[in-house]
Amino acid sequence: MIQTLLAALLTAGLVVIGVLHFVWAFSPWPLKDEVAFTKAVLGNPSGTMPPAPLSALVGVALFGGVVITLMTRDAVPRIGPDWLCVTGSYGLALVLLGRGVGGYFLNSGAAVEFQRLNSKVYSPLCIVLGLASVAIAASAT
Repeated sequence: MIQTLLAALLTAGLVVIGVLHFVWAFSPWPLKDEVAFTKAVLGNPSGTMPPAPLSALVGVALFGGVVITLMTRDAVPRIGPDWLCVTGSYGLALVLLGRGVGGYFLNSGAAVEFQRLNSKVYSPLCIVLGLASVAIAASAT
């Protein structure tokens, strides 16, 4: 039951973040303009949005994490050997935990808007999602 809830949390979180990255390939939504976006999301006031292909690639990677999570939990048919799903889940956990813990170092010299959001939302969310991925991978081994 707990593993199912963790998988649902992880999947929902990755889907929402992935969709946001696809949106950001074309728009600074939900922020009002590019300068507000770069201050709050990237930590700099440049107003230069990341290249659209890069934002879309991050979105694709996040949806890949959703697929790996669902395959590890046997919610969708697995592609490849079992060890690949478990390794993918641990890899996803490593990336999310790395961004979560390492994200606090990004605050140095960053825009105040980013520091606030990173400390209260971005990094803690990545840590929670990373721990969920660890738990899912561990339960599959």
